[in-house]
Amino acid sequence: MDRMAMKSMAAAPAQFQQESFSEYHLYSLGRKTSVEDKETKQISLLQGSGVPVEKLFIVNGQNFYYHNVQNPGSPIKDQVMVYYKFKNEEKAGLGIPLPAGNLRVYQKDSKGGVLFVGEDRIEHTPKDEFLNVKIGNAFDVVSERKQTDYKALGSRTWEMEFEIKIRNHKDTAVTVEVNEPIGGDWEMLSSSYKYDKTAAFAARFEVPVKANGESVLKYRIRAHW
Repeated sequence: MDRMAMKSMAAAPAQFQQESFSEYHLYSLGRKTSVEDKETKQISLLQGSGVPVEKLFIVNGQNFYYHNVQNPGSPIKDQVMVYYKFKNEEKAGLGIPLPAGNLRVYQKDSKGGVLFVGEDRIEHTPKDEFLNVKIGNAFDVVSERKQTDYKALGSRTWEMEFEIKIRNHKDTAVTVEVNEPIGGDWEMLSSSYKYDKTAAFAARFEVPVKANGESVLKYRIRAHW
């Protein structure tokens, strides 16, 4: 039944036809529709099945973490945000320019019921571009940050060390992306995980965490502001 439904969806003609118009896109409904008095009607713009989706767990540090001593003796809890990432491409069943608006995510539960997971607003997205849709914060993945060292080496130069513990209470392993907006002129002195310099002021770590396990990211930086 599921295979037949997916085949039917794939074969169904598109409700809207789109065309480029100057620097805009026009979407024309290929049939008539009616709206009753005081009625609100929603019409599907496009549909696709089997779209590959990647789930991302992301922790974003804050810039002020690096400019003074933070919460001595008490770790800071950072939210672990959850995103769905997919590409707006034809081979994935999409591939038309997507207008800005709210995108809602639904998922089937163990009994087959369809439940609302979350929503996010997307911007105008051309074909063959990626979308990151935030659906909320993780319930079973926890991130705690502690500043373990802080030294002033001069009037505008400091060394700092951070320890970030990530606990995964899920029955499956996850990888958490940790983004650190260090700022200033900085260098990484040591790190327990490999990092990428994603911008002049930022570093990114990919931290794998086993099912029902914990991983500890430790790194030390020297920064000049």
